[in-house]
Amino acid sequence: MQRNVQTFIDDVKAENVTQTSVTGTYEHLTEQVGAWLTAFTKTVATDQLTQTTLTVTHEPVISFRLETGLINLPWANLTEIGKVTAAEDTLPLNVYMIAESEALPSGLRIDELGSVADVLADQNSAEKLLTTWLTNQQARLDQIMTADKA
Repeated sequence: MQRNVQTFIDDVKAENVTQTSVTGTYEHLTEQVGAWLTAFTKTVATDQLTQTTLTVTHEPVISFRLETGLINLPWANLTEIGKVTAAEDTLPLNVYMIAESEALPSGLRIDELGSVADVLADQNSAEKLLTTWLTNQQARLDQIMTADKA
């Protein structure tokens, strides 16, 4: 799956996207990966720009999202996406894993899960990668919180 850069930016600005959410508990994040990925791939498979949030209650607040994108910047950074790409280019549509929290050093962690085509073709491998990533983000946040208390 591919998208023209300008069409991608216009669609996100116009909210011509699908946004879903699944809920989970922080202590059992990895148990929610299957439901999270399934909710995401269900709409991605219909060629929709998609964002699915895994909502958890945690202090400090942290959000985990899966998002389709052209480069490793979240939808919230459309201006920057436009600056580092050419509007007329057509790029592969990828899936990005995003963790956001004021507790994280930069406030944001974004990593590529794979191209949309690859994620749809091998959801088992995508789920394993997503589980590992989520476990690492949770460990990182726990480490930061422990260090802040010391």
